[in-house]
Amino acid sequence: MKLERYLAVSKDIIPAKFIISKSIEVENFECLEINELWEIHNRTLKKVDFNKFDFYDIEYVSPNLLDLKIEIAKRIFENCKFCEHRCYVNRKIERGFCRIKESYYSTEFLHLGEERVLIPSHTIFFCGCNFKCVFCQNWDISQVYFDRSIINRCIPYNPKKIANIIENKRVYSKNVNFVGGEPTPHLLSILKTLKYLNRNIPVVWNSNMYLTVESLNLLKGVVDVFLTDFKFGNNKCGERLSNVKNYFDIVGRNHLLIKDEEVIIRHLVLPNHIDCCTEKIFQFISNNLYNAVVNVMFQYRPEYKAKEYPDISRILNYEEIERVIYLVEKYNLDVISD
Repeated sequence: MKLERYLAVSKDIIPAKFIISKSIEVENFECLEINELWEIHNRTLKKVDFNKFDFYDIEYVSPNLLDLKIEIAKRIFENCKFCEHRCYVNRKIERGFCRIKESYYSTEFLHLGEERVLIPSHTIFFCGCNFKCVFCQNWDISQVYFDRSIINRCIPYNPKKIANIIENKRVYSKNVNFVGGEPTPHLLSILKTLKYLNRNIPVVWNSNMYLTVESLNLLKGVVDVFLTDFKFGNNKCGERLSNVKNYFDIVGRNHLLIKDEEVIIRHLVLPNHIDCCTEKIFQFISNNLYNAVVNVMFQYRPEYKAKEYPDISRILNYEEIERVIYLVEKYNLDVISD
């Protein structure tokens, strides 16, 4: 059964991956160079089978695998390459493409509008994004510039306080769901949150998947479910509508790198993009991602700047919806419902 491990974690039958990572001892890594940290990280990760851990195997140690991930993320933060814009800025003192230095979030709550298997989902909405989608429905939190003018809209993110909130709401929630905006620029803050979090809970990474291989490797061993957003079936549409280069190459690569993980893929169907995007994505999933379930989303409406783009300035028509339903059957996708 797909998502079997996630369901077991959500019911507290087995430990979440970040809990396991805190019980995996690593050698002392003080004063080591970044390449040496990666060597320890990758060597350790290869030796661990997260599916073989039970609660009786859990005993926190120090330093542990999560500590090492945090140290690597600190180094990347000072020469940022969390996402494939690869700005290489020191985010302690300057901003890259995402315009984010320290982390802010707009809200956190028990979300009842996610996929059925996820709800109630304790969803944490980060401010800012590494995409500039012209049709963004959350543009008021994803496209903001971080200065004092938005202090009432976005709240400074404190990992220890958020961990405490997650623990208190765990009695009601099936998971903690990091989203935005986009969580990738906030990877260091999220890893710090997991360090303070001691309540067993599945971690959902709700992302546009434009992150680097380095970031993806940091997520392995802490994320239980990748909830991905597969938008475009080619690079051209990604650049024109989201202002990112090599979209399909990068997002496709990242899906291949998590093909053995538990994955829910969301695809928002855009009008006039069935042939160039929807079918290409369905074909890619069918050929490569045996372990993924797919949520095909028909609720597109033109938001933000979409009216300026004639091809996406309207909702879907009946013929387009019928065509997509046919493609779902053609490519034999394992569809999950809202």
